[in-house]
Amino acid sequence: MKIFGEERVLEPKGFFPVSAWQLDNKREIEDTELRISIQKIKLEEGNFRQICSSCEYDFNRIKKRILSITERRGKLHNQLTDSGGICCGVIEEIGEKYKNTAGLKVGDKVIGIASLTSVPIKITDIKSLNFNYSQIEVEGYGIFFSSSPIIKIPQDIPEEILLVAFDESGSIAKASSIAETGKKFFILGSDIFTTILYAAAIRFSNGVGCYISVCLYFDDENYILEENIKALFKPYIDKLFTINGVSPLDSYNEILKKEFDKEPPDEELFDSTVICSNMMGMEVIGVLLTKQHGNLFFTNLINNYNLVVLMAESFGKSINTISVEEYSSGFPEFTLNLLYKIIMKLKRIHGIYMTKNIVNKLKYDSKLSFDLKNIKKIDEYAYGSKETEKMLEEILRLASYDCNVLILGETGVGKERVLDLLHENSARKGMQCIKINCSAITESLAESEFFGYEKGSFTGAKDAGKKGIFELANGGTLFLDEIGDLPMSIQAKMLRVLQEGQFYRVGGEKPINVNVRVISATNRDLREMVREGTFREDLYYRLNICEIEILPLRMRTDDIEPLVKMFAKKYNDKYMLERKFTIEAIDELKEYSWPGNVRQLENVVHTIIISCKDNVVDGKSVQNVIKKKTLEGTRRNGTPVTVDRSQEQDIAEAETTGGYKNMTLEEAIGNHEKAIIVDALKRYGTTRKAAEALNISQSQLMRKKKKYEIV
Repeated sequence: MKIFGEERVLEPKGFFPVSAWQLDNKREIEDTELRISIQKIKLEEGNFRQICSSCEYDFNRIKKRILSITERRGKLHNQLTDSGGICCGVIEEIGEKYKNTAGLKVGDKVIGIASLTSVPIKITDIKSLNFNYSQIEVEGYGIFFSSSPIIKIPQDIPEEILLVAFDESGSIAKASSIAETGKKFFILGSDIFTTILYAAAIRFSNGVGCYISVCLYFDDENYILEENIKALFKPYIDKLFTINGVSPLDSYNEILKKEFDKEPPDEELFDSTVICSNMMGMEVIGVLLTKQHGNLFFTNLINNYNLVVLMAESFGKSINTISVEEYSSGFPEFTLNLLYKIIMKLKRIHGIYMTKNIVNKLKYDSKLSFDLKNIKKIDEYAYGSKETEKMLEEILRLASYDCNVLILGETGVGKERVLDLLHENSARKGMQCIKINCSAITESLAESEFFGYEKGSFTGAKDAGKKGIFELANGGTLFLDEIGDLPMSIQAKMLRVLQEGQFYRVGGEKPINVNVRVISATNRDLREMVREGTFREDLYYRLNICEIEILPLRMRTDDIEPLVKMFAKKYNDKYMLERKFTIEAIDELKEYSWPGNVRQLENVVHTIIISCKDNVVDGKSVQNVIKKKTLEGTRRNGTPVTVDRSQEQDIAEAETTGGYKNMTLEEAIGNHEKAIIVDALKRYGTTRKAAEALNISQSQLMRKKKKYEIV
């Protein structure tokens, strides 16, 4: 029996839900599934902070971003942080074969402890957002599997409190397990709620037998008094102070002053440091404050464990690093027991959280990126929209019929790609496909170009004569681009070839028979030209046996993401780079009107790939290039695209050097070294084994992972 949700995976097949790109979030459940009407979602802290920071803490933008993620992926899985969250709601339906070991019933109010990175969900609306709790109130549903942990919600504990506690998963229980009598503990936090949970867990594990010091990072906007915070923490800790340093070094110096008064020797440092802060850079503080052979425990996914290893080595310290504990047997019971022990304190904090905005609006700065997936292709034609899918179905249907086709569309929409699909999927695919731009042929030479000439037929003619375009295309396909620019003087002769399949060379007396499929294209209105008398009506109908219209890119924006993926791969391969586009970058590209259509999009992506200094391409980088590369500089809604002038020189240099200005020998070698390391890590599984295979030390490998941003 499949209990892990494998059948819900849409792409890529063969993966489990948590690592899949897209899940099937259809409402109907299978026998082994359970559906919950979701009411609240607690976003994982790194996920929440990244989304809020990138959306500048604007509710409408945050709402749009979250809805976009769930719509694209069928689950709440942020590519940049590789995290989701947990949810609570009411059970709507239970499958007949669902392993109901918890005795759940329809109508029960429950918390789904499983990460939403593995849960198919559909969110129809986001009604409110609580910044302090990192929670959103929603309308929608989630599909849980027999393997998904679910617990009933106690009636006497607020849902917000339960969601925060259970989002910490097994980490609270893990923190309690490392507590020892007579040891010193330091807890570094940035929100009251989670910090008090860890302090209480350690205290109740060892009574009064250990020393616990708590440091809370608050920014200047927080106005809850330190005295009030101390009153909340008093039973569980020995010392508490707050800091608001603007950098890790400032924060460290402030902690030293308040905790030790001076630089302490190693034996006076802490046996264990617990970092439940979401502030970037706390890793270095944790290393500095932990004594030799001590424990450094991280409770969230933001912190960089690789960086800790390198820092500890550089400081000459051997430290035991403990990472976030996602799930451990019995942790729900442990967490509930802890909540009941400190429920009065938690309810006081809850009252503060529901009335005051005390969230730290810290900028999320991550080097993580994601590779665009969910790309659909037909013969290298990338698309994602229903409109293009319908058009491609028509193209493949017409390809099997040996008839003339007229392709209509604005400049740059990809008419030649449609030609390739028609030719390569037809019975003529093994024959030549001759491509001609009618606007490039002068009227005086048009007849000889199309039909060829006999020797001596005019001054300058080759002695052997010359085959024309139709002769060269015999048996295959002839593509007449910009057919609307065909001179009137040649249109009648063109019509005869299409009607009779034969023509005379210039100066020739013998008819030449040809069998050619003609596919033509134009960005002009041929019907209007027929009415004006500038294009022959009979020729129009001969060319237009079947018609394909390609919509402009602004009318099929779902194609932009897969097109960007395709173009990015093309130019990354060309320049040996690894640029990745964030969701913000894709959204910015979708907002632009693209008057030059797909050709302009490729041009912009090309410039971004070679001008962006970081491997992660964000929304601002896109804005800068669009402003520089276009005349309008406007989005589809008419608003202007702003530009950071400091990057214009980089863009200009990239355009003139083709990207090689930024590709030194050292960088080229670095790219190859990175590829070797990535391959070794995949092949051997651990950094120790990979280092042995590469004949380098594990610390050297860790430094190189950090250097090349290998995750």
